[in-house]
Amino acid sequence: MAETAKTPEVYNIPTQYSFVDVLARELLRRHGASGTDLSHVTVLTTTRRAARALQNAFLRETAGKPLMLPRMRPIGDVEEDELLLESDIGIGGAAEELLSLPPAIDPLRRQLLLSRLIQARGGTDGSIADAAGLAAALARFLDQVQTEGLDLKGLNDLVPSEYAAHWQVTLEFLEILSLNWPAILQAEGAVDPALRRDLLLRAQVRHWRENPPPGPVYAVGSTGSIPATALLLKTVAGLEQGAVVLPGLDRHLDEKSWQAVQKDPGHAQHGLALLLDRLGITREDVADLTDAAALSSSAARMSLLSEALRPATTSDQWQSAEPPEKAALDGVRLLDCLDAQSEAQSIALLMREALETPEKTAVLITPDRDLSRRVGAELRRWDIEVDDSAGISLDQSPPGVFLRLLARLIESEAEPVALLSALKHPLAAGGAAPEAFRRHVRELELAILRGPRPASGLGGIERALRESGAGEELKSWFSGIVALAAPLEDLVRHDEIDFAEFLRLFIRFAERLSTAQETGLPALWQGNFGEAAAGFISELLRAADVLDEFDPAAWPELLDNLMRGRMVRPQYGLHPRLQIWGPIEGRLGRADLVILGGLNEGSWPPDAGSDPWMSRPMREKFGLPLPEQKIGLSAHDFQQAFGAREVVMTRAGKMDGTPTVPSRWLLRIKTLLEKFGLALEQTGAERVLDWQRQLDKPETYAPILAPRPTPPVTARPRRLSVTRIEKWIKDPYSIFAEQILKLTPLEEIAMDPSVADRGTFIHAALEKFVDYYPVKLPPDARDRLLDFGREAFGDALSYPAVWAFWWPKFERIADWFVGFETARRKIYRTIRTEAKGEIAIPAPEAAFILSGTADRIDQSLGDGTLAILDYKTGAPPSVSEVTTGVSPQLALEAAMLARNGFPGVTVAPVTELAYIQLNGGDPAGKFSDAAGRQGPAAEDLAREAYDGLQRLIAQFDRQATPYLSCPRPDLPYRFNDYDHLARVKEWSSGEEETE
Repeated sequence: MAETAKTPEVYNIPTQYSFVDVLARELLRRHGASGTDLSHVTVLTTTRRAARALQNAFLRETAGKPLMLPRMRPIGDVEEDELLLESDIGIGGAAEELLSLPPAIDPLRRQLLLSRLIQARGGTDGSIADAAGLAAALARFLDQVQTEGLDLKGLNDLVPSEYAAHWQVTLEFLEILSLNWPAILQAEGAVDPALRRDLLLRAQVRHWRENPPPGPVYAVGSTGSIPATALLLKTVAGLEQGAVVLPGLDRHLDEKSWQAVQKDPGHAQHGLALLLDRLGITREDVADLTDAAALSSSAARMSLLSEALRPATTSDQWQSAEPPEKAALDGVRLLDCLDAQSEAQSIALLMREALETPEKTAVLITPDRDLSRRVGAELRRWDIEVDDSAGISLDQSPPGVFLRLLARLIESEAEPVALLSALKHPLAAGGAAPEAFRRHVRELELAILRGPRPASGLGGIERALRESGAGEELKSWFSGIVALAAPLEDLVRHDEIDFAEFLRLFIRFAERLSTAQETGLPALWQGNFGEAAAGFISELLRAADVLDEFDPAAWPELLDNLMRGRMVRPQYGLHPRLQIWGPIEGRLGRADLVILGGLNEGSWPPDAGSDPWMSRPMREKFGLPLPEQKIGLSAHDFQQAFGAREVVMTRAGKMDGTPTVPSRWLLRIKTLLEKFGLALEQTGAERVLDWQRQLDKPETYAPILAPRPTPPVTARPRRLSVTRIEKWIKDPYSIFAEQILKLTPLEEIAMDPSVADRGTFIHAALEKFVDYYPVKLPPDARDRLLDFGREAFGDALSYPAVWAFWWPKFERIADWFVGFETARRKIYRTIRTEAKGEIAIPAPEAAFILSGTADRIDQSLGDGTLAILDYKTGAPPSVSEVTTGVSPQLALEAAMLARNGFPGVTVAPVTELAYIQLNGGDPAGKFSDAAGRQGPAAEDLAREAYDGLQRLIAQFDRQATPYLSCPRPDLPYRFNDYDHLARVKEWSSGEEETE
């Protein structure tokens, strides 16, 4: 049948009206009230969400009464079986064409195939994971080309020599698409999804031209930005029972400006202007559909917005513009927030406030995904789960995160952080009760995973656990985990493996680890997110043959790249009156309160950006739209949303501490209003911002005081080492926490050797060297000291930082130390190293035991006096700290020696207290008298230190003496593990307490 020569029937629903409500009423008026079966009507919408919004509008109009709804579907959802069912032409013509159309290639399989092509062409460093990330970008470019109805052969018309060198390289790279890709698709017996959709849309067009549908057809809400869609709209508008309904055609612009709009892709009306031109009609040929009951805002408001957004080429007309009507800004407010968090909390408060009004609905419309997530998180403080149209990326969903953690666990050979991250995930249960599983994981962490890293692999951790003092129950539990992963661990020991086999074993491990005792089923696949994860894995298994040989080291990054961008939308437990939409959903939907969030440049509108594949001249020559087109589409979405009954616009003044630039549309509105001495309504803004500031502020604030624990004297320590006395003086609270509360800091997970370990290694090497050669050094003294050093450092030398930095310093220390010892042996001999001892000090309550270990005790070859030496790999205490008794370690060791506190060392006068500083720098070592050359004698220091300690013991033997935290700010303790428990940063920030 020939196409009916009919003037295109095109309508417009002005922005100030609720699009879906006006449309529903119009369809009921035309087809419902007359008795025509509404189910014979076909309505083509922009998205599935738009179709649901129209369904809800019908329900509102009929007050929930049963109704046969029209057949609604998104414009792009065209399937050949539907066309065949509509067709009455048998198996010839269009039907034969549809039946011969190849299926669309699976997107995941396409990504992997493109990854292989990229690898073969050397487009990455050889990693399949990197290639997969680039393949996703290449696939998006391919979809854009085919969506625009362009042929990849057109790439051959772009002569590389006409462009800069880097564009020449890019064009050569794109030969993947023009030369290699068609052959692969032919071998696959498939076509690209975008091309197939384009072909089906065009087949729909031909079918309706030849066989007009028996019932009415309405294409609603589209701006026809895609060529095939524009062709479909033209066809629908020309059908005898067809009509197109446009969203928000601007009738306020003058004709000169309208002509300029057609050349300005960044203008809100650009898409509609081009569509009208394609339809062969003007604005005057478009009739408005209105309904007073669906009026959301005033025509004056939309006139103001039209004037503010007029093309730059006619903005000089602002000079003669008429002042806006008073009603233009009714219901419009602006909320200028401090930062992103302030904006999210303010929006959440506005949405929460809306629920106080029965049946009131509220929606946040924003393209900013970070803002959407923040608002959703803030609403959860009131147990509100909001419907976010964008959903959650599969890689960020619970099953996606679990699979990614397991991938890193396998790739890292059970590195402790990766292992704990996987085992602590909520889905992990390993066939046990979840609470028992969590308990075992914590026990495993404390038993062997904190501190130096065990041997690699789950087997290495299992061996370390067997050698530890852990209980049999924990050992048995972890052996079960090792057994679950054993087949997969065995496979990944090979460099190149079969990907399909690897994937099956990986999924089997994930399923077993996520199985709970109660259900006996993998929790991994349960729920909405689990179903999406299962679908993804099924697709990946079907495409696994593409990769054949596979390097398992690439698995974590490859999995990330393949999952990223696959959106999952929760289906249950969402609030019925609050929603978060992207701009395209906001084009047709409407709510009582519409919040336009993220109105900053780079967010709304987005950056035009640069195309990584083509420059602007290349895009223009090839036929692709300019990047500014997406700004124009975004502007139209903003224009549509601005027509709601109550509009609140929000923006953040700073993002990550950096000042932001307000949206150009916001600046234009402000500029135009300022011309007339007007401003955007701020009423209620300060109220909301004040709520936001008070949201997490406590009702009362009492400055915290420094802790003053006074435990019973009987609970106070009666034994300390000389190294703890300095801590007792500088920070008594640390002694309280360590000795009385018995709290000790946990070591880091998989801890690399620390600075303290370096000191231990060097001490051990020097101690053994001096012990081995107490009198005379061997000719190869340096080599022997290095041998002792290697023995002391042990496995730590396998750490790159230790071998690259610590060991060269130790070599320099060895050079210096051998020279130092050669000279010192002429006047002293070493009689003890690491000498351990203790003495009892009389005290009011009971004797106090002072213990200590002297690094080294030397005896003068001349007068037999003693010297106590202390090795320091860091900075030693200053002379003033030693002489004032703040750092009394060496002086107290001298006091112990004078009281026969070191068994095996004959009491003799101590005449020297000294530090041997060994930092491996230049010089590598330094010998210094602890009290300075002109300082007090060693015996005087020892006596003063002993007397001072007696006074300190007596003071703390009084019940009223508190264990204060950092009582003297001028004497900070450098290595304090307990400041956070004492909450020092809280109370020390205020005025200091006076005693």
